[in-house]
Amino acid sequence: MLSRRLLTTDPGMRERFGDPFRPLEPDCRVIQFDERLTPAQLEKASRLIVDRPDVELYVYDRNWRDLSFLRYFKTLQRLHIALYELNDIDGLSHVPWLRELTFSETKKKFSLRFVAAWPRLKRLFLNKHKTDLHCIRGLTELEDLALTGYTLPDLSLLLPLVKLRKLSLLLGGTRNLAALAQLPELEDLRLMRITKLSDLGILADLVSLKTLELIWMRNVTSLPSLDRLDRLDDVTLDMMKGLTDLSPLAAAPALRRLVVGDMRQLTPDSFRCFIGHSRLQELWAATGNRRVNAQVKEMLPFVTRYFPNQAV
Repeated sequence: MLSRRLLTTDPGMRERFGDPFRPLEPDCRVIQFDERLTPAQLEKASRLIVDRPDVELYVYDRNWRDLSFLRYFKTLQRLHIALYELNDIDGLSHVPWLRELTFSETKKKFSLRFVAAWPRLKRLFLNKHKTDLHCIRGLTELEDLALTGYTLPDLSLLLPLVKLRKLSLLLGGTRNLAALAQLPELEDLRLMRITKLSDLGILADLVSLKTLELIWMRNVTSLPSLDRLDRLDDVTLDMMKGLTDLSPLAAAPALRRLVVGDMRQLTPDSFRCFIGHSRLQELWAATGNRRVNAQVKEMLPFVTRYFPNQAV
């Protein structure tokens, strides 16, 4: 896979895929390792991306307890840390030019004060790091934020992030989403498995949205009409077991692509509202029910699509 390079000392992998420290292919976007590399190997790794700010460094598994290896990557701009046993983050001081950071869950709890070192950060993904979460308010250049496992009283914390275009709220129990309407650049919203959330009325006010994903929220039983969202063109519904009425989505005038996955409660009539939609080009109907999928195809033959190997 040319988009990703595994840096390994395993002889079998080297024989199969070649020298992992050879120059990167132009399409490579990630270099990764899950084993302890020697200083010489880390130096080679750093040379791979010294002139490639588009390449992410991804370090994972349990072999590193600190981030000392980052001293070899002083020009790094994209970093993904997935080290559950991590107990020391002082090494973050070696990468002053970060623009993107994914900081996965760790056994030890760390304060998020360290994010202040990168006021020009563009993308941030945090998993269950709650201490000093307020520090993200200073990241006013942030364009893409994902928060996993947070329960917040509201989203006023995000209001200083006036350039935020993409937001993912995953897991957790945040129910008050009203502040989303005050994010002027918000284009892409993803909500996943926020089980206590039932009211999505705020969606009707997010007129700048272009993309919407709603995943596995069992208590959501209805959606507001999206008729005012005249930029919304791509919607995904996955495992939204409480929804039966899709007409609020059909009201979105610019809707071009709709993906519906694992929603066995839907019937062919649930899709009748899309007949004659002026902009719809792709309806990916994977309800989990073969009969319904086939009838939707008959009803909307020119727009219905199937995923590879999808049972119909």
